[in-house]
Parts: sequence; structure tokens; C-alpha cells
Amino acid sequence: MTMHKIMLIGHGGISSKYLQAFSTVPNTKIVGVVGRSPERVKDFGIANGIQVYGTAIEEVAKNSGATAAVILTPNALHYHGVMEASRLGLHCLCEKPLHISREKQVEMINSCKTNNVKLAVSYMRRFIPHFVRIKELIDSGKLGRLLVVDASIKNYRDKEYYSSWHGTNDFDGGGPFIQQGSHMVDLVLWLTGGYQKVLEARRFQVYHEIETEDHGYAVVRYKNGAVGMITASTATPGLNTEFIEISGTKGSIRANYQKILDWNVEGFELPTNIDRKNNFEKLVEDFISSIETGSEPFVTGESAKTATELVMDIYEKAGDPLKLTD
Repeated sequence: MTMHKIMLIGHGGISSKYLQAFSTVPNTKIVGVVGRSPERVKDFGIANGIQVYGTAIEEVAKNSGATAAVILTPNALHYHGVMEASRLGLHCLCEKPLHISREKQVEMINSCKTNNVKLAVSYMRRFIPHFVRIKELIDSGKLGRLLVVDASIKNYRDKEYYSSWHGTNDFDGGGPFIQQGSHMVDLVLWLTGGYQKVLEARRFQVYHEIETEDHGYAVVRYKNGAVGMITASTATPGLNTEFIEISGTKGSIRANYQKILDWNVEGFELPTNIDRKNNFEKLVEDFISSIETGSEPFVTGESAKTATELVMDIYEKAGDPLKLTD
């Protein structure tokens, strides 16, 4: 049986989730890690039993014998990680968003195709069982014609969170729409089949002194004809919540990442006995399976890039954030 040797490109806070998830997948081992600081990446490697560590992707890949890479760097640096890893023939699992540039996303996708390696993106909310059920319901027409699809992401972040690269245009690429809201934006697009255009959008700075928005909203027309509002905010002290509301001509559903909150669908009972398996585990299992079978990952680079495209359209429609912190 082939041993899948994984290297991490970046080792920030999210890396612990991947270490745990990969530990559950048979014939898979974390063999290397890359970081910008020689001292920090060494400490991380030793602390987690990773024998090969360093600051250069090619060197760590060669010395560790890695066959795949997980890109965990700040948003704008995903490009370098995917381009280097794919050039070296490594399959790539990239943290969300794929990138903050439409053009660079396409380059990343094309590089993986040219080098015949897989490219998966960590929009793991698509794996949540009740959202899989909801998508099946939508696709089969059992919700009727979709009318309204609203989403809200309110994840408070304190001042310390924004003390480094978060909230910068160069590294984050924006505020909560591209960062905290990216999962929900992708989920909405996956459920609805994509978007037509942004009808209206506004961005605000209401709490944090940062380059980008800390609160905003957009009104979107989806490809299936539905309309909806997406709200994204980190200016909500004490509040961390996300939910989506879907209304069609045959009923409505309201759900968050943990469960279905309201279910009013003609002729269909509320789903029960839903598998609650860790979605990081599902993500990495799917990634490894795509390598072994030659199939496409559940979340491909091509499908993931639409979330960034929508956020960039929101930013272009909204213009610069309106400062309300004074």
C-alpha cells in the first residue's frame, strides 16, 4: 500500500486541525514542514515529531520525500505555495480562499493541471451532512423554485487578531467577506449553483482600525434566479454565529454549521441520524482518495475559485470601506 507523505507549507494555528485529521487517515504521514522563521519552524517540527523542517519548499520536499503539500500560509501567499509544490509534482490541498486574485487563481489551477497533480481547496463545509441533504433537495426541485437565499456570518475578532497581517489588503485580501465569510460564501454558491451579479454592496469600518471592512453586506442575484443578502462582520463583540436561510416555492430551511434550525418543506420530514464526523477528516480523506483513485476532489480549485470571484465583485461594487469608527 502506498504511503502518502504530506508536507505542510505554513504552520499557523489552523495546522493543528490538519495534524489531527491526517492522523486518522491510513497510510498517511506528515513528513515535513516549511515556515518563514527558521527557529519557529524548527520548534514546530520538533514539537510535532516532524523530522524535516526548513524555510525552502523545494529543499524540504526533496529531503522529506513528500508526495503532497498542504498550503496553510496567509491568503496572498497561497499562490507561491501551490505554484512551487505543483512544479515539484506534489498534489496540493490549499486552505481557503484559493487566492485573493482572480488571475492568480487561474494560474494555480493551470499549474496543477500542467503538472498532473490534484488541487483541492478546504471548503469543508460542503461535507456537512445536512447541507449535502439540502443540496440534494434543491437539485431535485423538491424545494420548488428558489426565491430567497440569505446568509449571515458574524464572527467577532478582537484587536489582537488584527495586529499582524489580518485585515490587510496585501495579505488577507479584504475583511470578513474573504476571510471569516469565505466558507459561507462558497456554501451559498455551491447550494445555488453560482451567481449572476452583485446588485448592491456596502463595506464599513465600525469597530476596528484596519485597512479593510470589518462589517458589510451584499445583495446577490444567483444563477437559479433567487436573490439574497450576505452579511459578514467581525465587529460583533460576544457574538459568533453563522446561518443560511433558503426559501423556495415549496418551503423554507434555516440552518447553521451545526444543525438544521428550521425545516418547513412540503412532504419531507426533518432529516435525522445525520453523521457528525469531523469535516476536516472528511476533507483530508477525500483529498487522499482523489490521489489514490485518480478522481477529482470534492472541492476542486475550479469550483472553489468562484467564491473569490464573488467576493471581488462585492468589493468592486462596494468600493472602499466607509469609516464609522470615529
